[in-house]
Amino acid sequence: MPNLATQFYNFMNPHAQILPTPDTQAPPSGESNADALPPIKNWSHPFKDQRDPFAQLTHLANAAGGGYPLGGNGLWHGGVHFDSGTTGALDQSSVHCIADGEVVAYRIDEQSPTTAYLMHKLAVNKSFSRNFVLVRHRLQPPKVDDSPDAPPSLVFYSLYMHLQDWAMYQAGAKFARPGFWAVGPSLQVKDDVNDLHVDHPGQKGLNVRNQASKGKVIGWLPRGAEVTVTGEGDFRKLENSLGPSRLIAADGSLMGHVSADYLRPIADGQHRIECVNTLNVRAQGHLLGHKLFELAAGTEVTVSGQGAFRKLERVNQYIHYPSLRSGAAEPGTCGSVVVLDKPVAIKAGDLIGHVGEYHDSNAQRPENQLHLEVFSGDDVEMFIKLSQLWANKLPASDKSLLKLAKGTAVVTHQAGFNSKQPPTLNAPSIPSDAQLLVSRNLLDQLPIDRKITIAASGENNACNWYRLEGLLHDDTNALLDGWVCEEVGVTPWVSPWSWEGYEALFNFDSPRRMMASFSRAARRINDQQLPRYSGIADSVDQGPIKTRLYDIIDRNRDGQITASELQAALRLPAHAQSLSQLIVHYESEWHHTQHKWDDLDDLLGHSDSTPNQNWLAEKERIKQMSWWGEVASQVGLPAHGKVYHMHPLGLVTQFKKRSGCLTLTDSISLALRVSGGYEGRSRLDYHALADDFDGQGTSLV
Repeated sequence: MPNLATQFYNFMNPHAQILPTPDTQAPPSGESNADALPPIKNWSHPFKDQRDPFAQLTHLANAAGGGYPLGGNGLWHGGVHFDSGTTGALDQSSVHCIADGEVVAYRIDEQSPTTAYLMHKLAVNKSFSRNFVLVRHRLQPPKVDDSPDAPPSLVFYSLYMHLQDWAMYQAGAKFARPGFWAVGPSLQVKDDVNDLHVDHPGQKGLNVRNQASKGKVIGWLPRGAEVTVTGEGDFRKLENSLGPSRLIAADGSLMGHVSADYLRPIADGQHRIECVNTLNVRAQGHLLGHKLFELAAGTEVTVSGQGAFRKLERVNQYIHYPSLRSGAAEPGTCGSVVVLDKPVAIKAGDLIGHVGEYHDSNAQRPENQLHLEVFSGDDVEMFIKLSQLWANKLPASDKSLLKLAKGTAVVTHQAGFNSKQPPTLNAPSIPSDAQLLVSRNLLDQLPIDRKITIAASGENNACNWYRLEGLLHDDTNALLDGWVCEEVGVTPWVSPWSWEGYEALFNFDSPRRMMASFSRAARRINDQQLPRYSGIADSVDQGPIKTRLYDIIDRNRDGQITASELQAALRLPAHAQSLSQLIVHYESEWHHTQHKWDDLDDLLGHSDSTPNQNWLAEKERIKQMSWWGEVASQVGLPAHGKVYHMHPLGLVTQFKKRSGCLTLTDSISLALRVSGGYEGRSRLDYHALADDFDGQGTSLV
């Protein structure tokens, strides 16, 4: 597939022939095979939140830490967090894929590692999950009917960080396992087997026998038990058990001794019991030893020791293979990054994993925390330009976002407003203080008493009034409850593919510079240090990210951004939307370069003569969490780690459509809205007519 520069040239010059050159061809990378990846059709919230887009975005203000694009420590943060602050409204027990794509890499530790921090001069081990899943996606506008042109496309990745470790899945059979894990070597006893437990006849499961042919019952397994077997045929050797459960000691070893007189050597150091009926297994190696069990003639055993009695090391057991089913999925090599030779397809809403624990250095207790991130190694700016051109070709029905510009009049609600006495622009109003894009879906789902349709008359266009509560705000950041007017044919509707409000920023600030800015704002730099760090702090405060953030959220206009200001801004839907539209080109925090963290030593009070042991421990933790160098070249990401970061929920809420099909009533309403053809009848009247005509709201697609 041609890169975005070639796509742009071809789009602007549809009749030109262009061949890839060193300047137009994408730089070589790993064999990502991303060209075969189907475009996204479906989107999902990572915890399947079904609330409106603004509720989903503002909900992130409740997170205990980890906002986008700055964390609570003032450093760059490329994703969003879901943690103890975001519980309550969400079921955060399991994490789901945000869009159709393919899993390309993951890591899962047997158990999460720990970092030793000094707390009151005592070393305290704090665990941190570094488990992750990386999914690759293709974003592409819809094709245009009767057009031979191919729409532009963008490959991007979603990252799910701090997931549960393997020990949790082993300990809890109730936890579903991700579908992209391979089916492990273990099998499970089927749920319909009916062999009865010898001591508990009400319990059903599977008998364990002493031979592969006509064997005697020497044990029993419950339904669902995980087993590993070898061999061929209907009865196969049980490998994950040393012997009958009655002979298994508390430490997992096999108990018992048997008389050597009844053992006959066979292959591989094993012996077969040859006796009339059964051979006693004794607790001690002599005739007076307590009898533990009886083994039938023909049983194969492995023994150790010398003399008249030999110690049992293994008793071969056999189970009915048709009574087994494929076992649960298991991850690849634990503790290492797994890059899949063949990526595994995954759908929006499919299980990614479960939220793991992350114990921050200065926190009293660990957090169940998900770090969710979206980024692309492609030229996102070029893709947006191509998408905007493509959006001009799309039908009017694709313009699904109503643009309420900054300064939109919000008419104060009055109890008497209705279709006969609607709001007017002459009524008392307050101008909104920020632009807001509102989806048609949200407007259509407003209650009946919050929508008023006015037919065209004379020179006046038809208009639709919507009562919006808590979406727009004034210049004091107070949320407004009032009516806004959509003048049909005048108030703009835009396509999601127009990327209205989105802005790409290039961040060149190092962690050292950003930490200096944060430390100065938080007054963590004393008067003696101030001259040393003010210069680099100023460069950050005047840089592209801070400048844009000042424009959006600096409420007191003091030229500084605090964590509380960022959190307050996220509670305002228009600001939350604006923040979600920021695209930042910056080095991934998962691309590890030691020097950029060493550069923070002096700011954090570390030197060779006065070491900061906790900062040294933190740097080691950062290194252990990194994965970029092991993955990038194999999945098509740039080795240098610099990528375009996007707000994950910004993308989901931008492109996720309403569940269900477009009905006839929706289509009529949409056509009337676009054309302004209400002709004196309310929009609801037309819905009623359509329902009478259709009967059931017949689906058109």
